[in-house]
Amino acid sequence: MPDLFEIIAGTYEQYLLGYKISNTDNEYNMVKSFATHSHVSSIRSVASNKNILASGGADDSVYLYDLHNRVEFGRLMHHNDTVNCIAFTPDGSHLFSCSSDGTIAAIRCGNWQTEKHWQKSHKGSAVNTLAIHPTGKIALSTGADGILRTWNLIKGRQAYATNLVPRLRSDGRNVNILKWSPNGEKYLLAVNQRIDVYSVKSAGIDNEIKFDSKIICVEFLNDDLIAAGLENGQIKFYDLEKSVEIVEAVAHDKRVKCMAFKDNLLVTASSNGEIKLWRYRRRRLDMLQKVNCDVRITCLSLAMLC
Repeated sequence: MPDLFEIIAGTYEQYLLGYKISNTDNEYNMVKSFATHSHVSSIRSVASNKNILASGGADDSVYLYDLHNRVEFGRLMHHNDTVNCIAFTPDGSHLFSCSSDGTIAAIRCGNWQTEKHWQKSHKGSAVNTLAIHPTGKIALSTGADGILRTWNLIKGRQAYATNLVPRLRSDGRNVNILKWSPNGEKYLLAVNQRIDVYSVKSAGIDNEIKFDSKIICVEFLNDDLIAAGLENGQIKFYDLEKSVEIVEAVAHDKRVKCMAFKDNLLVTASSNGEIKLWRYRRRRLDMLQKVNCDVRITCLSLAMLC
């Protein structure tokens, strides 16, 4: 049977690793597919679209890879500090990046030219993370200035800004988790032990969720279900519609550093290098496969093999 997808993991040790996932007679396999060492400092973010893979790191660079031909084909050097987050637009036309240098950039895929570079997107403060709406028309970003900013990507300018400090106090300056729901009607931000889920329609908070351990990563499984990876190694699943926690599992011995979800398959990675593949369905979480990379994983993405 053909490969289902490829797990791409960035590491503190500067390596980018790939593991192909396949399913033969309902038995899942995880096989190492590549390891490459382009960055000269830790990798902070990875993203993929079709056959293109991008990685951003603490060396101020974004590297580009062709997954079909298995080659590195470019390096983008438009930032002057750590690249904290990179993301492709849903249609694959642009790659967005944000950095501790206080800027956000929009890169045209194909010719890889910088189409827009917001120099002081957060008033000169570091940009922590960004999230692009499923339509590709708007984006959100958070920064060390404590402001959640909404960007109109059609017009190429900021639409409005929300001060997070009155609600989150000093945590408002450290929001590194920002996610859209699949239908784009909700978004969440997470920091420390809390998650706030906002409604686009009401422009207010629908859910305020608190956990007993620090939140390291969060993923939407569907429009009303999220999974949170915690510092204590647990994953907790939360139903947003019913405002109730529905599943709790110990996934790793160390913190759940990052995770990604596709169909009913969840991939989790711990900070000590363990990657696990799970099936989530009917409020059950079953482990299908695992591997230990013997490195410190920092970020994760799933590449759909074309």
